[in-house]
Amino acid sequence: MIRRWWVAPLADLACIVTFILVGAGRHSISEGAGWFFTVLWPIAVGWYGVALATRLYTRADHWAIRLAVTIGAGTVVMSVLRGGFTDRPWVSIFTVIFVAWMLATAFGWRAIARAITARRSAPTTPATSSRRS
Repeated sequence: MIRRWWVAPLADLACIVTFILVGAGRHSISEGAGWFFTVLWPIAVGWYGVALATRLYTRADHWAIRLAVTIGAGTVVMSVLRGGFTDRPWVSIFTVIFVAWMLATAFGWRAIARAITARRSAPTTPATSSRRS
């Protein structure tokens, strides 16, 4: 099976972008692309900087630990950047919700992908293969 290196970073980006868009919708924020990128860049720099350091996208071993460290340390980096370079607070309920969202979505899509991969690679027995016919 060919492993596509770009799938996981894009899936995580989708998790981050949906977090921002859902939050904007819940708070009726419609300030445009400038607002969106002001919110996005500290998250993206924190997330992908730590993901590179933990080798989240290049190593398959200990993936859950790498992901947990990426979420935790990435959130710390995001908070420092967010508080230091934007008009947003360092830590707020935003931070807590971000961590919960990323735990659910980043672990969630990986669990689904692993379950699908395991199901596809599971050997079929004569009893199960005859039921599929």
